[in-house]
Amino acid sequence: MSSFIRTLAEKFSRNIVFPARLPARFGKRKIWLSPGNHLAVLKPGEKKFEGYLLGFAERFVNPGDVVWDVGANMAMFALPAAHRAGFTLMIEPDPFNLLLLQRTMASNPDLKMDVLPAALSKEFGTAKFNIPVRGRSANSLAETNFGTQTGGVRLEFSVMTVTMDWALDHYPAPQFIKVDAEGAETWILEGANKMLSEIRPVFVIEMPNENADSCTEIFKANDYLVMSAYATVSREGVVERLHDLWDALAIPKEKFEQYVGR
Repeated sequence: MSSFIRTLAEKFSRNIVFPARLPARFGKRKIWLSPGNHLAVLKPGEKKFEGYLLGFAERFVNPGDVVWDVGANMAMFALPAAHRAGFTLMIEPDPFNLLLLQRTMASNPDLKMDVLPAALSKEFGTAKFNIPVRGRSANSLAETNFGTQTGGVRLEFSVMTVTMDWALDHYPAPQFIKVDAEGAETWILEGANKMLSEIRPVFVIEMPNENADSCTEIFKANDYLVMSAYATVSREGVVERLHDLWDALAIPKEKFEQYVGR
């Protein structure tokens, strides 16, 4: 697709919303999507879903787990995870995405899911939130400025920010957390002292290289082992630094053997 056609498609599909079905292995559950978030949702069949997110749900979510999805967007991870989990919390500040998530929850009333309409950061308060010219999958807190695929800022508004430890006081403690926060990863981990030291869930966390060193240090200080989230879990796959991994897997040392081979 040429850049001109892509730009037109992104512009004119911003407010389109439609239902789709997850693959059969996830119960063909109904999910509400928008090409205004990601044009790939217009592809046929399973191609509309991001395969690596389906893979994370299959590999790391155990039956009955509590799962948190930080930066839930359209629930492309959260809904497959909820199909397996006991409870799934979706953390998402964008009002447009919140409507999609609410419709998806209403379409799956047997699942235990909830939405926290806020952004995670290092402190409780407010922050400016940016909606990009391109897809809403690149939404971000304004001060991160690490995205390269935004095409500029289309809209900026204030959102509530809470810490992961604050959320822990209000929702069930998770066994697995997926984080996709477009540059806010370090702040999120800085607000997660109790989560990291006491609850000790497994994380899959997407991050730009700018946050790799700081996130590495936080995980190492809390006795986590880190590796690529795309690789089969093994001792040989453990790395010292998170550079160039993009999606990193962080597992508490005492739980590592439970995940070997996944």
